[in-house]
Amino acid sequence: MLAGACHCGSIRVAFTPSVEPDDLPLRACQCGFCRRHGALTTSDPRGRLAIDAAPGSTHRYRFGRRATQMLVCRDCGVYVAALIEGPNGLLATLNVAGTDLADFAGRTGEPATYDDETDESRLARRLARWTPTTVVEVSPNA
Repeated sequence: MLAGACHCGSIRVAFTPSVEPDDLPLRACQCGFCRRHGALTTSDPRGRLAIDAAPGSTHRYRFGRRATQMLVCRDCGVYVAALIEGPNGLLATLNVAGTDLADFAGRTGEPATYDDETDESRLARRLARWTPTTVVEVSPNA
């Protein structure tokens, strides 16, 4: 299990990949949002991602086609993950740069451009490649 958090720690992630981190793809999406956040993302359709957030710390931002929710920390502004609702539940691609996952340090993301995708092919790619995810608001331990 790989653990990380946004800059202020209000949003924590626990990523359990099905393979070693070095064997996972690392993408550098070329959209304006991801470039401005310095995002490096990964996903594993056979893994699991748990996101725990302090109450009120999350903001879900949508842009472009508005099909994806970008999960951003309200406190520190870090982009944590992109989320979609699939037929079997929530799926995500995790921003390993934003959540400071050390297992990906030193790796360079493969540039990814999705401008030519149709809505249908974009959804099919995400359903096939993104990680099953849970998002829970939890109060920190006293």
